[in-house]
Formats: sequence, C-alpha cells, structure tokens
Amino acid sequence: MQAAPVAALRSLIQTGNIKKLLTCFTHFDEVKGDNLPTVTAKREHVLASAENIMTRLGEDLGPNAERTLRARLTDQCFFLGGIDKVLDTNKRRGKQTAEQMKSLLVAVEQIVERPEPVEARPTYDRTNLVLAIREAADQFHQTWLSRLGLKNKAGANKEHWTRIKALSRRLANGWTDEYDNLRPVSDLHKQIGELIYVTIQEPIEWEGGKPDEDKQQQIFDELSSTLTGRLLDLASRRIWTERSEEWQKAFNQSGTGSTFVRAEIISADIYDKAAPIPNLTPSPNRNQFIHEVMALVEKTCQELNIQLE
Repeated sequence: MQAAPVAALRSLIQTGNIKKLLTCFTHFDEVKGDNLPTVTAKREHVLASAENIMTRLGEDLGPNAERTLRARLTDQCFFLGGIDKVLDTNKRRGKQTAEQMKSLLVAVEQIVERPEPVEARPTYDRTNLVLAIREAADQFHQTWLSRLGLKNKAGANKEHWTRIKALSRRLANGWTDEYDNLRPVSDLHKQIGELIYVTIQEPIEWEGGKPDEDKQQQIFDELSSTLTGRLLDLASRRIWTERSEEWQKAFNQSGTGSTFVRAEIISADIYDKAAPIPNLTPSPNRNQFIHEVMALVEKTCQELNIQLE
C-alpha cells in the first residue's frame, strides 16, 4: 500500500465510487514465513498492510468512508499467485489461484448491478458547505504557495524552478493541465471534492427517517459521484482555460529574478483569481468562486431531491 494505490483509494472514496472497488494482491505465492502456516494467516498478514491506510483515510474522509473501505477490502479482495505461469489446477496453489480468479470475474460482473433506491433524503446546511469550499480553497493555496517557494508548509516542498516553468509551458500552450506530479487542476478538484464529501456525511436531518449506514453511504456516494464531474469541469475552466494568457505570461519570464516573478504570476494572477478566498472586505470577484461551486451543489441536490437550508 504505497502512494499510488492510496491515492487511488482516496479518489474512489471522494468521487462516490468506493462500491466499485475490487482489490487484487499478486505474488501471493511469495508470502512465506514460519508464523504463516495457513492460507488464512497469509491473507490476514497481507491485509494488515492496509490497516494504517484505512485508519488514516477514515480520519481524513470520515468514519463512513473507513467503514465502507474496510468492508470492500474484506469482502472483495482476491489473492493471486504464480499468474506469470500456466496454472496447474491439480496442485493446491494453482487451484486456489484459479478459484480466486473465477471469484474476481463474478465480482466484476456484479459491479454493474444498481442497488435499490433509498426513499429517505438528507437535508444539509448551506453554511457548512460554504465553509467547506472556503477551506478547500485555502488548503489549495497553502500547498501551492509552498511549492512555488513563496511560503513554507509542512508536507509540501518547494519545487525546482525548471519544473514550475515546464508546468507553465504545458498549460500556456494548451497541451495538458499537468506536469509530472504538478497538477493544479486535479489538486483544486481534489480539495473541493474531499471537503464536500466530509461535509455531506453530516446532514442536519433526514426526511423519511434515518436509514441504516449502508443506505446512508449509498446516498452520499450518489451525491458525490454526480457532483465530481461537474467540479472537475469547473476546476479545469477556472485554473486553465480561462487563464491561458496568464500562463503564457508566466512561461515567458526569463532572466534574473524570473523564477520569483513567475511564481508570483501563478499565485496571484492565476490561482488567487481562479479560487479566491473570501475575506472581510466585500467583493463580488472573491465570492464568485464559492457561488459557482454552490450552484453546482444546488443543481445536483435538486436533481437528487436533496434539500438545502
């Protein structure tokens, strides 16, 4: 459970697709040890590698997310060994892997089955959602101020100026919205999506009676899944397509001091205008971002018959 699969798990949860998660551990034939005498012991040993990850994701994305993730890893987890060779089903290991692969195929077929709709509907406080959007914008800025070398933040190191220039070149020329692990559009989308996901797990009330945890999660996932694509379009538009001239200006900087100037342009002229943080001074421009996100939330809630107060 290293960085890439953990990032995939976060994305599946935040976008409401955790119910589609199927986990396969390969090289199971190489799991050996005196303390692992049985297949069950080996499986428990492998699953233990995910324990800290599940706990951390629960802390970040809420207890419902952790509970659902644990259930998926327990019920929809498959252990494959020796799949680089022809499986001999007359031998125990070959037979076990073949059975696991058959179970995996069955699980894949079942993913497309839609659950029964839930009649109960949650009600949310608009203020809580607005605060979540504001916090998402703030976290986005803090991370990128550190990457641009304009401010220090734990967990976000300053990037070399050549990498920042390479990023600006790609966005300026309309090639792509990222460079290596520098992904401003994805970062903004992720921050908004995760904090909204955490917020929607705490409705102020339920219309039609509070459903059980599984049905609650079904509603949360439906809301997140419908909203996530719309939020990505918004993030891409505000960070990239609406600010191509600013990205070109940032890329064109050269000579002494250009590194700092480029960082300032990206921070102030692009990011701050794309996702401004409202302050005590009234400003329509600084509130526009939150209004646009809330408009998407309201549209999605209306389609799903979810109330906002």
